Amino acid sequence: MNIFILLLGITLAWAKSDLPNIVMVLTDDQDVFLDAMTPLVKTKKLLAEQGTTFSNAFVNTPICCPSRATFLTGQYMHNSGAFNNSIVGLCGGPAWQEKEKEGFAPKMQAAGYQTLYAGKYMNMYGLPEAGGTEQVPVGWDSWYGLVGNSKFYNYTISVDGVAEKHGDNYEEDYFTDLVHRRALEFLDVRDESKPLLMVLGAPASHAPFTPAPQYANEFADLTAPRIPSYNAEVGDTKHWFTRQGGPLSDSALAEVDEIFRNRWRTLLSVDDMVEGLVNRLEEEGILDNTYFIYTSDHGYHLGEFGMPID
Repeated sequence: MNIFILLLGITLAWAKSDLPNIVMVLTDDQDVFLDAMTPLVKTKKLLAEQGTTFSNAFVNTPICCPSRATFLTGQYMHNSGAFNNSIVGLCGGPAWQEKEKEGFAPKMQAAGYQTLYAGKYMNMYGLPEAGGTEQVPVGWDSWYGLVGNSKFYNYTISVDGVAEKHGDNYEEDYFTDLVHRRALEFLDVRDESKPLLMVLGAPASHAPFTPAPQYANEFADLTAPRIPSYNAEVGDTKHWFTRQGGPLSDSALAEVDEIFRNRWRTLLSVDDMVEGLVNRLEEEGILDNTYFIYTSDHGYHLGEFGMPID
């Protein structure tokens, strides 16, 4: 989170005419330790090889909503109040809506930025008990928020407070591609006199791990990394939760491998999105004045110490 706090402090101090554009891509459950950056060949070439990688950056709370609350506010869990993925745990609802006012979006908007959020937000966002799709978080000029948790098909989004339902047609509905298109549409109509802030919440590489059809057979020969902790016996020194399981069966290990492959496959569409946005920013002549940040809410495990997936 330090990178966002630093950027905010710098940009608000500059003259409005000199403010840089900021594009953030926030993936879901994407690890680094188990090589989930490997399939992102274009992203690594366009961003990592030409920018800075923070190799000692760690998620303070590896649970979706607490981590996303920290991302949005810069506050640790004991200050954000988000402690799990429920409304009571500030994963949506009136208490979280008050906390949103302390986030970076309204501050950037007040500093003159034109803002867009498109994609997954908080796991409970848009559900009736959390305020419904008509509730648009403060600070966003353009809002395309996914209702509920990550999906690739058959979902609803809030478009500036109006529910928009989607089905299972790849060309129209595949969610990563939809986020990509909405970002490009935002660039089409943006006020060029203002700097832009775009936050794009991709569903990859979260369950249900549904790849785009053109990528459905990629990585067919790969298996989940067999690191030393893979399906290892758990001793008495491990956390009680880890001790609840045991060595996984052959069928469970096969499922872990298929999930590993599908996670990578879903990330290929994110790779396409990054490439498309970088190319578009370059075409418009604003890439050199843009901070492009790629990150995830937290990581994942795939068979370590006999724990299947999470």
